[in-house]
Amino acid sequence: MRLLEIRFVTTIFFIMLLVALAAPQEYFLDQEETILIKKIEIQANQGWVDTNIEVKEGEEFEFRASGKISLQIGNPIANCGPEGLDLQTPQQPLTDRNLGAVIGKVVKLLNVTLDEETGEEIREELTTYFYIGSASQVEMPLDGRLFIGVNDNVYADNDGLFVVSIYKKEKMRPLPK
Repeated sequence: MRLLEIRFVTTIFFIMLLVALAAPQEYFLDQEETILIKKIEIQANQGWVDTNIEVKEGEEFEFRASGKISLQIGNPIANCGPEGLDLQTPQQPLTDRNLGAVIGKVVKLLNVTLDEETGEEIREELTTYFYIGSASQVEMPLDGRLFIGVNDNVYADNDGLFVVSIYKKEKMRPLPK
């Protein structure tokens, strides 16, 4: 009886494989896969981390964060995970989200000029912030460079780190004919 069951399962498997191979390419183009493109450490006392990833408006990314930080060294009630502390301040980048949470931003460079007196480069940028927390899916709000950081405006008294994995959703490639 066992041999008959194995033959039945094997036959069903091969039939499903043949159906998949015979399916039109459009069938595979509608499916998406999520690909790990980078894993980075976010030091709580360093400010924004440049991921070196250029994004396009509308692209979908998934983020997963882990780790613990302190928003004030030596203060045990200032410890938090990627979701941050249940506290909001008007000075943090995302004022409606928890202090210390993992957040992202996309920076689009609009123009660069040179100050004639100091020789300093002046950058005009458009910046859009978004929440990440411990896990989120985000559609990129504009074309630009992706940065990840902590929802805080004072970094010097922070300690610890978050590890953030960045995944990109991509359409599956069709099988060759």
